[in-house]
Amino acid sequence: MGILLLCGCSCGQTSSRANPPTSTNRVWDCSETSCYGKYSGPEFKNGEDVAHQFSNTMALVVGDKLKELYKTQNYTVVDLEHITMVTKDMDGVGDVEYTITIPFLRVQDSCDAFTSFDHRGGWGHTPKLETVLTHFSKVKGLRYYFHKTPEGLTEYWLQWRSASLQSKCDY
Repeated sequence: MGILLLCGCSCGQTSSRANPPTSTNRVWDCSETSCYGKYSGPEFKNGEDVAHQFSNTMALVVGDKLKELYKTQNYTVVDLEHITMVTKDMDGVGDVEYTITIPFLRVQDSCDAFTSFDHRGGWGHTPKLETVLTHFSKVKGLRYYFHKTPEGLTEYWLQWRSASLQSKCDY
């Protein structure tokens, strides 16, 4: 039996999302310059890739932070190329530590900002880019970047302009 291969948040969702659940094994912190997160615990629980699901949490946190910054006229984009992901002790059977830093860059114009953020990836495999892009086929102005840890966590990190928040912008 295979492992769930694609995880992610609701593609193209522009409404305010609920805060991600907190627990002692998941922490995150955001500033005007970046978001940092850390998951420590089992890779899998009841057949679910709970460690990889931390990427869902980080996508929610970053998307909410981008919107918050935008609303205070701190126009921002994720520096996709400089996202760092580290997986320590990823072996498919035990506990793992997954840390991620998602840096931001300031931009001058509100229409240069990105206010939506998501991911598609795999814990020990790489999804096809065509499959990833299919999930975001209705998103205009999509930007993405691929990252992989030496142990095999793969992620396409994606950002775009929220149609409702940035409706005056040309895509």
